[in-house]
Amino acid sequence: MNNILLVPGLHDSGPQHWQTLWHQQHPHWLRVAQSDWTTPDLLRWAQPVIEQLANSQQPLTLVAHSFGCLASLYAARQLPEKVSSLFLVAPADPDLLGVQEALINHPAAATGRIIASSNDPWMPLDRVCFWSQRWRLPFSLLGPLRHINAESGHGPWAEGLALLRWHCQLQDEAVCALK
Repeated sequence: MNNILLVPGLHDSGPQHWQTLWHQQHPHWLRVAQSDWTTPDLLRWAQPVIEQLANSQQPLTLVAHSFGCLASLYAARQLPEKVSSLFLVAPADPDLLGVQEALINHPAAATGRIIASSNDPWMPLDRVCFWSQRWRLPFSLLGPLRHINAESGHGPWAEGLALLRWHCQLQDEAVCALK
């Protein structure tokens, strides 16, 4: 079933990024495509997520990274009935990218979880706490893992896939149907 939607961050998360490697392992999962992966623009980045949600026959679990997390939060607010849950890994701080106004006073439109590192340069721990409260999403703090991407040594990231399985079991195993 195609009920996982991967929402990459800058540069399409890259060929050695865990999202790309997971997609190779699970080719039936959907993946967002952007026309410009180098310029983070919240509304433009949210649009393909919204389109994927609108075209889906069933609610999707959004598995997002970095700026893709912010686009996913925004898109989920547009079509909440099409989102089964949010799995937001190493979200970028909206303040760093100038999109805080679009995301600050809006709780997440779906259940979910933030997966965070204690020393992420894109989202310091105090900001994870702040945004977790604003979005009303719990977070799992994994320790000093940096930005949880290929550059920080998280290629296939088996632990992350195990966390996603756990997350889906908490949400509803039948909805995610991970294999």
